[in-house]
Amino acid sequence: MKQNFKIGVVAHFFYTEQAEVIARFLKNIPFEFGLYASVPQKTHRKIQTLLTGAFPGKQITLKIVENRGFDIAPFVCEFKDYYAKYDLVLKIHTKKSSHAKGLKSWQDYLFENLIGSTEIVQSIIKMFHDDEKLGIVYPETISPLKKILLGNPWQENWRVCRDLGSRFGLSIQRNQQLNFPAGSMFWFRPSSLEPLFKLGFSVNDFPGGRRIRRNNTLAHAIERFFVLIAQKQGFSAREVSFVPYEGAYKSSFYQKIKAKPQELSGILMDFFGVIR
Repeated sequence: MKQNFKIGVVAHFFYTEQAEVIARFLKNIPFEFGLYASVPQKTHRKIQTLLTGAFPGKQITLKIVENRGFDIAPFVCEFKDYYAKYDLVLKIHTKKSSHAKGLKSWQDYLFENLIGSTEIVQSIIKMFHDDEKLGIVYPETISPLKKILLGNPWQENWRVCRDLGSRFGLSIQRNQQLNFPAGSMFWFRPSSLEPLFKLGFSVNDFPGGRRIRRNNTLAHAIERFFVLIAQKQGFSAREVSFVPYEGAYKSSFYQKIKAKPQELSGILMDFFGVIR
């Protein structure tokens, strides 16, 4: 099977116990890819050993980072100079959402809909192949968050977002409809987010410390601008939902539901004529 796109993966590993899960999911990418990993100082050796063991022979760029700006700071500060050499990049990170019981399986939902199987990865890549102006593909916002964001998409981040929007040359409204990859995991064309990487953020722009706020931060503001930046660049965004969200309840029945056939059909049609 010939690969038409050069692929990169940027992953933030804050929770060591989830690193193996991400490595297992990444093996569903049926093509060569460059791997860029950001890790805390105290766990970098363990993560490095795990990744080199999971991907023997692969060139892995690993950077030790401070606990600042969640996964967003490493994404926009540490690896921004690497993205341009790839056609597509997957952004992913460890995630717990331990502050809300109803979001316990949110991480699994995001992983499944981005790299849950070889077929899903191929489907997403075909979307980009078929539409050269597609800039971002991300999982559909889960229902518990969708209801909240519909009424207040900016939440406590409005002032930070308003100021950030002006830096991007974007005029945003408090009551405007807002679509963005909640959870901050997605596939993207580097050119669609180029203004973000050129803005010159440094890790010191992001708050650090043991008690990091869950809202009203630069990281949460940037998360809400991914789609807006891509659209300003002339690109579109697309939500996908191959695997349903299970919420706080898991059962063997739901585990058997791995994709929506109606969405996979058509996307995969003639696929092997595109990538082979």
